[in-house]
Amino acid sequence: MTLVNSSLTIKNMSIRNRLVLPPLTTNYGSLQGLVTKQILDFYRSRSKDMGLVIVEATSVQSSGRIVPGSLGLWNDSQIPGMAELVKTIHDQGARAVVQLNHAGPRCPAGQKEKHGFSPSGVAFRPDVEPIVMTVQDIEQLKKDFSQAAIRAVKAGFDGVEIHGAHLYLLSQFLSPLTNKRDDRYGKDARGRASLALEIVRNLRRELGLDYPIFFRINAEERIDGGQTLEDALFIGRLLADEGVDVLDVSLIAKGGWKVSDNKTLLMGSSALPKDQPSGATIAFTAAFKEKTGLYVIAVGKFGQGRAVFKAVENEKIDMVAIGRQMICDPQSAGKILDGRQEDILLCDECLTCFATIGKGLPLGCKINKNLPL
Repeated sequence: MTLVNSSLTIKNMSIRNRLVLPPLTTNYGSLQGLVTKQILDFYRSRSKDMGLVIVEATSVQSSGRIVPGSLGLWNDSQIPGMAELVKTIHDQGARAVVQLNHAGPRCPAGQKEKHGFSPSGVAFRPDVEPIVMTVQDIEQLKKDFSQAAIRAVKAGFDGVEIHGAHLYLLSQFLSPLTNKRDDRYGKDARGRASLALEIVRNLRRELGLDYPIFFRINAEERIDGGQTLEDALFIGRLLADEGVDVLDVSLIAKGGWKVSDNKTLLMGSSALPKDQPSGATIAFTAAFKEKTGLYVIAVGKFGQGRAVFKAVENEKIDMVAIGRQMICDPQSAGKILDGRQEDILLCDECLTCFATIGKGLPLGCKINKNLPL
């Protein structure tokens, strides 16, 4: 048995191996944020050999969806469907964590309610006007994160992940690119982290000491003026002090500013460029483990070659996430664990998955024509 096949225990959650399905936006949910048959089929197909499944970004407010078909935990009517999803994942032998999120001004346009919440009014879409959050808005958001986490527990999830990456709302508070506030939620790295820290503190109080809390963080933002690794490590230590158990380490791999419809917009992508090798994120993920002492998850083309084994066995990374490759070939995890990498139907990094989601369409793949299976 390799270390990749070995179990890991985090608080009261025991995971059978070190492979993680990361939170993959599918747009398969209903317009009411409910679980659908497509959602169940997608996760059933991809949970069979995973140790841990992190369910896609689930909104804590109806106005905070990434796509129209985002899942939600903003009201109690969403609990039964989520409980069915948890059972579907558990029946395949994997543990289930749900990612809680607010998309901020990266949300879809055309909603009737107040939407587009932002720390400082930076726009991401020409059709969504960002709204600078008041302290009252922030207080409500904190309450809604706590309520969503309580609903996640009621649905049976083994843990929750707070989404603080990829330039969604909490990530925008953390980043000097998008947070220009002069109150206690801005100014410097400590101030920019205040909202995230307060959310974690509230969740730890509500969920108890033994319930696993994950946090997804950008290790760096490869845009001029973006969050640096130094700042991210500093924030990681603060999160550890507040009770986070696992850091799910990602990044903004590329991005910049553009003008569209006479509006200046910030663009950013978490997808590593094609010229980046498998396992290119190992070094900075290892830095988070060293600096914080927390469990860490690495992500970035780990469905190719033997990068998974190098990360866990040589670099002591605790868990490795395999994302796009699992969209393309849902059996990839089992093939990796069995040493059958040559049988994997490889993702060709065409980014059809990103393109379909970006257009508000259900998740698509150039190679896997049978989605959601």
